[in-house]
Amino acid sequence: LPAALKHLLTQRGPNSLASPGLKSLAPVLKSTLGEAKARRAERGWLCVATATFLTRNSPDAVGELYTFASRTSSSDPEADLHSQSLLNTEERIANAATMREAALKCAVFVGVPKVINSLAGLTAALDDDVKEGLRKIPSRTEENTKAGIEGVTSRGQKLFASVYDPHTEKLLKKLGSYHPDFPDFIIQQEYGALLSDPPHASWPRVGRVGRALTSATGVACLRASGGVGPQLISHVYGLLKAHGYEGKEMDAAGVGEGEEWLSSVDGAMWVVGVVDRLVDVLDA
Repeated sequence: LPAALKHLLTQRGPNSLASPGLKSLAPVLKSTLGEAKARRAERGWLCVATATFLTRNSPDAVGELYTFASRTSSSDPEADLHSQSLLNTEERIANAATMREAALKCAVFVGVPKVINSLAGLTAALDDDVKEGLRKIPSRTEENTKAGIEGVTSRGQKLFASVYDPHTEKLLKKLGSYHPDFPDFIIQQEYGALLSDPPHASWPRVGRVGRALTSATGVACLRASGGVGPQLISHVYGLLKAHGYEGKEMDAAGVGEGEEWLSSVDGAMWVVGVVDRLVDVLDA
């Protein structure tokens, strides 16, 4: 690029938000994780924290979140995190997979550029054995191709209605008045292809971000964004309606632990509060 144009592009905040460092983040991460553990909602905590740091565009903080989550907790508040033992490989792979999946779904709420930045920050922080163990095959793309446009649309309609009913048709009509292609784009490409998951029998269990965790992720993105109050209210409403969406199959798989509480009023208030506490430390 010409020098003048390159210089112009360096102005007006082109860089991501610097992290205050893991030493500053650790106390709030430890306290909020402790609250989550008491409710068996550790995976919800991980999704919410990932979405918060991603939305604030701090890739370093996303990487530091993985570093924090990949080590055992110490009862000593002064203990050096890096001196604590690593979780086993399977646990670290599961955490990284959950963070990666939550981050991908954030694209719907805050856009692809921030997702690229934060996935890069996460990947840079991963241990070699975790990188090796993470899924390499684009399973979502393969399953969406098998389902075809009708199958993906059906999944999207089901998920969208689970969030917005009884206002679904009214909302879709309003969105269509803004742009005629808008409703189909949202249903097919956002709710169908990305936010909803393929059938559980064909979808990897490790790192799965189901209905309640997806709503909690969306709420975290919108709360951390600011300025999108109506959308935040809608997705908090959707979080409150999340329990039971996956049905008995989800419960039998053991991947819905703690999600019933997340989709309660207390759980939703906790999600919003965690976002606020994380943002306060990140922006201090």
